[in-house]
Amino acid sequence: IRVLSLSPLDVPASCCRCSHRAIISCRESLPSMGHEAVWNSHPKGYGPGSRTCRVCGNSCGMIRKYGINTCRQCFRIYSKDIGFVKYR
Repeated sequence: IRVLSLSPLDVPASCCRCSHRAIISCRESLPSMGHEAVWNSHPKGYGPGSRTCRVCGNSCGMIRKYGINTCRQCFRIYSKDIGFVKYR
């Protein structure tokens, strides 16, 4: 005779007794928000993720010096219009 050991979560609710049904019903009544979502649920006003390019909205490769606040790709396009001159 072969006996399978099933955890309470593997057994369907229709064939469970009281103890297993209580565990399954407790899991179903948990809040819908996941554990990972708790950490990033509120937007921050600081750090690299809060700053975006004023031209394209990209957040990578930001140039913040002199209050330019553009990404490096947009800075290369608009540097002459802003007034930067390349010497080398």
